[in-house]
Amino acid sequence: MVADQGRRFRRDVVWNLVPVVLLGVVGLGLSFVIAAWWGAAAFGVFNLVTTAYFALAVVGACGLPYSVLRAVAERPEDRGRVATIVVGALVPNVVLAAAATAVFLAIRPLIVRWLDSPAVGEGMLWAAPGLFCFAVNKLLFGVVNGLRRMRAFAIYTSLRYLLIALGIALARLEHLAADHLAGIWTFTEATLLIVLIGELVATVRLSRAAGWTAWIRQHLDYGVRGVVATLAYEINSKLDVWMLGVLVADKAAVGVYALAAALNEGVMQLAVVLQNNVDPVVARLIADGDLTELQATTRRLRRWFVPGLVAVCATAAAGFPAVIPWLIGDATFAAGAVPFAILMAGLALASPYLPFAHVLLMAKRPGWHTVLLVITITVNVVGNAVLIPRAGLGGAAISTAATVVLSALVLRTLARWRAGIRL
Repeated sequence: MVADQGRRFRRDVVWNLVPVVLLGVVGLGLSFVIAAWWGAAAFGVFNLVTTAYFALAVVGACGLPYSVLRAVAERPEDRGRVATIVVGALVPNVVLAAAATAVFLAIRPLIVRWLDSPAVGEGMLWAAPGLFCFAVNKLLFGVVNGLRRMRAFAIYTSLRYLLIALGIALARLEHLAADHLAGIWTFTEATLLIVLIGELVATVRLSRAAGWTAWIRQHLDYGVRGVVATLAYEINSKLDVWMLGVLVADKAAVGVYALAAALNEGVMQLAVVLQNNVDPVVARLIADGDLTELQATTRRLRRWFVPGLVAVCATAAAGFPAVIPWLIGDATFAAGAVPFAILMAGLALASPYLPFAHVLLMAKRPGWHTVLLVITITVNVVGNAVLIPRAGLGGAAISTAATVVLSALVLRTLARWRAGIRL
């Protein structure tokens, strides 16, 4: 049985490496293409819009995807229970997604004044419908993950990147204005929502969702305790770019750093792939009280993941100065080499803990997961505020890299202290 589970896990990981490849080709290609076709300033604006878009999508999801993932993964074979769990989360999710979209539109004037950039406000308008769809899609991906339909998870994630590629191609063909590029998110997430609704109807017997109202309170209780953490994570992942946008007047410089940050996120996806496959396994082992097997699983994964990610980080950092400016055709982007190397160092140092970032959520400790992320983002805000005025792009990278390492160490401490889990 253990051997079968191991084979299944390895197969699922391999399947979910496919979207990572697509992320490299399409997701990161999006960064290259916008920078090359529309310019560094346009790329900076696109990233500032995307930061607000991702943050409000988290509010719309309100931590419900993790609540669904954990609850479904505990007993995926009980289809009646699964249907009840899913419907009990989907109803409040739709309401919250609509509310978050309304807030996103309402704060546009404030963002425009804060950043002194009408282009950002225009981009937010084009991205708004996609925000609603994205918040709902987060929940539907949580259902797929909880059921351990990891091949389907990989296919749908890959589809997202292919839709992004199609969106940017259509934008180029239609000569879309730079201010409207964030409309790519609306095109992508709206199309993906249609597909995921089909997946939901095909795999979850919604008609058996008797008593689903009882789950609304459970989901919201779990989600509210964890949403601050999830929001903090999304903000933290773009915090350096956002604070550069506030503290640095040159939006082209923001675009240069944003590309380095996007590449950093691309490498981080290797950890996210493993994390997506680990989460349902961790939830099941914790529910069964088998912490010994959980500890053994973490050791087995580290043996190959840590050296592999360190090698990728070192190779990427070494290749950036020669490859990226040449690939984009703009020597300006060479200024991102040092910040990118610093970001890679942070990922390499934190690599033993990156795949287990959701262990507190899976252990029904969303409040402590929130504590972890609040500590992380607080340190990062202070670090960026202090270092960006003094060291510019390098200061943003130092703060971000140091925060990643600190977050890993705090996670290790909280997992052992609050959940009895040795990472």
